[in-house]
Amino acid sequence: MDDESKSIRSLVYELEQFEDRVEIVAQYTSVEEAFEQLSDNQLDCLFLDIEMPGMDGFRFLEKLPAKTFEIVFVTAYSEYAIQAIRERAFDYLLKPVDGEDLDRVLTKLEFQKSSLIASPNKNRVILNTDQEMHVVDPDEILFCQSEGSYSWVVAQSGNRILVSKNLKHLEGILPDRQFFRIHHSYLVNVRRITVLDKSHSNVILDSGESLPLSRLRKKGFMETLKSTEKSG
Repeated sequence: MDDESKSIRSLVYELEQFEDRVEIVAQYTSVEEAFEQLSDNQLDCLFLDIEMPGMDGFRFLEKLPAKTFEIVFVTAYSEYAIQAIRERAFDYLLKPVDGEDLDRVLTKLEFQKSSLIASPNKNRVILNTDQEMHVVDPDEILFCQSEGSYSWVVAQSGNRILVSKNLKHLEGILPDRQFFRIHHSYLVNVRRITVLDKSHSNVILDSGESLPLSRLRKKGFMETLKSTEKSG
C-alpha cells in the first residue's frame, strides 16, 4: 500500500520479476480502501508504506484488526528501519526497492511458511534477527538476555542469536510453563536449572551459567518450579 503511484508501479515491477513465487492480489492507494478490503483478501504478506497521507504506516498497523499475514514496511527513510522492526514488522525494504533485497525478504517468507507447514504440531518458535530467521526448538534454549529493545537467545549448543525483539515478546511466544522471567534482564528455561543458590539468589543451569534471581520474582519462580515438577 503506497500513496505514490510511481512507487507502487516500481514495487509491482520488482515483484513481477518473481512471478513464479509471488501473486499480487490487490493494490491500495488509500487507507480507507485498505481497511475495507483487507479482511476479504487472503494474504501471506502486506507491503506497507510508512509515509502516507493522513496516517502513517505505524498508526495504520495499530488500527488494523487482528491480522493473519506478515507486514513488510517499505520506506525511503532509512532511519525508520529499526523502528519498523520494533513495531513487529516481519521485515522492511528501502526505496527504491532493490531486487536482491526483495529476494531476501521473499526467501524469509517462504522459509517461515514451509517450516510451519512441514511441522505444524512441533512446538517450535521463529526468531528473527536483522538479517536472518531461525526456527528453534524451545527445549534447546538455555536462557534469553535483554539487550535493550533486542534480546540474546543462548542455545544449548553455545550459539548466541541476537533477536530483534525484546524479552516481553519472547515471553509471549515461548511456553509459559517452561520459561520464567527470573530477572528483568533474564528469561530462563526452568528445565535447564540444576541448582538454586538461595544464599546468593542465583540459579545455575546444566551448562554451568549462573544467572541472578530477583527477590521480587522469587515466589513466582518457586511456584513455577513446583508446577514443572508435578507436570514432569
